[in-house]
Amino acid sequence: MGDGDFTGQLGEIRSKLELLRRLAAENGSGVVIEDPATLEPVPELPAGVTEVFGMFRRIEGSYFRFVQPAEVSGPAAWAAREINPEDPMGNPLVIGYEIHSVPSFAADDIVGGDPIRMDAEDGGVYYLEPDDYVMLYENPDEDVEIEDFAGDIVTFFNEFVLGDKYPFLVETVLGSGARNDRDRNGEYTDTWMRLLVRAGLAA
Repeated sequence: MGDGDFTGQLGEIRSKLELLRRLAAENGSGVVIEDPATLEPVPELPAGVTEVFGMFRRIEGSYFRFVQPAEVSGPAAWAAREINPEDPMGNPLVIGYEIHSVPSFAADDIVGGDPIRMDAEDGGVYYLEPDDYVMLYENPDEDVEIEDFAGDIVTFFNEFVLGDKYPFLVETVLGSGARNDRDRNGEYTDTWMRLLVRAGLAA
């Protein structure tokens, strides 16, 4: 699914980011949408990766942090990436983390909690609990639960980070309690969810 024409979805992502940046600036919403770093095309990457991370370097609310992997910055970085021949999932790229479980006092020392991964071959984006990942190292045939969010990174960001499937992402990784958690004013405690609702991109 990684070799399709993503022109329409990439345009949607660009428009959504512009809207969210504007709303975040107006409301001081506690989110980060960081401008992109300069990227060189990497022919070996699944389709859409360079285009997506060419629109932002980091997206962060109070529940998740999505960051451009250093390995995709250019051909030299990709060639120098660490490869573990024993990796049961084929050395996927980590494109984000949940940060809800990271204590604020440790935020400067811990990158994040459970990762969101992208298959480096076909571009599919999925979630696999870290304990299950370790289990697969010990027994590659172990039956573990893998949540496949999208067959490509473009669809993942357009629908699960910037769209109406974001609540499903939250519930899958953090549980229904986090998905529905609200403050005393009735607003979602998740700052990214609040911004999406304000933008009309999620409910």
